[in-house]
Amino acid sequence: MGVSMQVRNAFVTSQVLALAAAMSMSNAATAADGDLDPTFGTGGFTLTGLTAAGFELPAKPIVQADGKILICSTIATGGPSGNDFFIARFNVDGSFDTSFDFDGQVTVDFAGRGEGCNALALQADGKIVAVGTSSDTTPNADFAVARLNADGSLDPTFGAGSGTVLVPFDLGDNNSDTAGAVTLQPDGKILVAGWAVVGANNYDFAVVRLLPDGTRDTTFNSTGRVTVAFDFAGTDGIDQADAIMVDDAGRIVVGGVAETQPSSFGFALVRLLPNGQLDHNFSADGRATIDFDLGATLSELSYQSILTRDGKIVMVGQADAGSGSTTNGDVAIARVLPDGSLDGTFGIGGKVVVPFDQVTNGGEVATGVVEDDAGRLVVVGATVVDDTNFFTRSFALRLTPGGDLDASFGTFGKKVYNFGGDSDLATGVALQGTQPIMAGITTSGTDTDNFVARLDVDMIFANGFE
Repeated sequence: MGVSMQVRNAFVTSQVLALAAAMSMSNAATAADGDLDPTFGTGGFTLTGLTAAGFELPAKPIVQADGKILICSTIATGGPSGNDFFIARFNVDGSFDTSFDFDGQVTVDFAGRGEGCNALALQADGKIVAVGTSSDTTPNADFAVARLNADGSLDPTFGAGSGTVLVPFDLGDNNSDTAGAVTLQPDGKILVAGWAVVGANNYDFAVVRLLPDGTRDTTFNSTGRVTVAFDFAGTDGIDQADAIMVDDAGRIVVGGVAETQPSSFGFALVRLLPNGQLDHNFSADGRATIDFDLGATLSELSYQSILTRDGKIVMVGQADAGSGSTTNGDVAIARVLPDGSLDGTFGIGGKVVVPFDQVTNGGEVATGVVEDDAGRLVVVGATVVDDTNFFTRSFALRLTPGGDLDASFGTFGKKVYNFGGDSDLATGVALQGTQPIMAGITTSGTDTDNFVARLDVDMIFANGFE
C-alpha cells in the first residue's frame, strides 16, 4: 500500500477491525423509514460468509432491473496471487442467486497477480464490468478491468478472449496505478477512472476509455488515456479519482480528492469533453476544488459522487471539524452546479456537514450516496462508537432536496446500524425500487465479511419486486 493509499483511506481502513452482538430488529408493525427491513435476508441483512474480505475504495452496490443485487470487494485467496476480485449476486429477498456461478459468488484472478475490486457497472445486455487494481511482485499495479457474462462466467468477447484487461499508465515512481470507478456510455464504451502514480508523492487523476471489446479507444485523447493534475501552487500533489459519470451532453465528470496545499486535501472535480480534453466551460479550466476548512488540518476527503436528475453533482466524504490540534471528522456533502460552482440552494453555500459524535471527537465518514424519486439524498458511511478500540458502526442519513436532515428518517434524519461483528462500515448505497440497499464490510476478530442490507421507507415494504 503506497503513500497515496495511506492518506486516501486513513479513516476507512483503520476502522475495519472488529463489533458486538446484533441489535434487535424492528418488526413490520413498527417499521419506520431507515429501519432494517426484516423481510430481507435474516433480520434485514445478509452476510456472504467470507473470512478474508476487504477493499481499497468504498464500492457501491448495483441493483439490476429485475431487482437482483451485485456487490464487489476483494478476497484474500491465500494462493500465489494473494488477493482476487470478489463479486456476489443476491436475489431480491437477500438470498444468494444460484444462477450466478452456482453459488452466487465469483472470484476473478488476472493471471496470478494480486487484485482488488473497487467498482461495478452493469451493461444493458446484463454483462457485468468490474474494475480495480492488479499488481505483480515488483510491485507494479495497473488498472484492472474484467467483464462477466450474466451467469458469472468471464466474457471471452472481452480482452482478446480472456475476459480481462490490464491498462498500465507507468508514468513514474512505483507505477502503482489504481482504478476506482467505472461507468458506461450510451454507445457501450467503458470509462474507468482512478489515479496514476507520476512520481514520489505525486498522483494524478487518470481516465481510460475502452471500446466494447476491451481495446483502448484512440478517439479519446489519441491514446485512450488521460491524466489530470491539480498540483497546488505548481507543486506535485496527491490527486485521486473515486467517481466517474457521463452527463446528458456526453461530457465526462470525474470526482475525487486533490491536495490543495501541503498535506491538506479538498473535494475535487474534473469535466472532460467527449474527446478527453478538459472542458473550459467548467470552472474556467475544467477543474474545481471544494474546501470546507473547518478544522486544523483543513482537509476534506471525497469518497463517492453522483449526478442528480437535474444535472447537479453531489459529492460525499469527510471534513475535519476539530478544534486546535484535535481532529474530528464529520460527514461532508457538497452539491455543485453544472458550471462547477457550488449550489447556493443546498445547505449553507452548497455544503452540508453532519456530525454523529457517538464518542467525543470520534469521527465519521460518508462513503456512498443515492438520490431517491423525491429528490432526497440517502447517504451512508460509518461512525466511531468506541474510541478505545476504534470500533465503528454503519449509518444512513437522509437529506431533503434543500440539504436539511429529513426528520421522517431514523432519529431526526439519522440511523446507526449493527451488522453483528465487532466493527462494520457501509461502503455504498443504491435503490431497489424505492428501498435503499446498503453494502459494506463487517469484522469479527480477524475475520472480515461483506454484508448487504435493505432499509424500509414510507413504513411499507414497497421495493416493487416482491
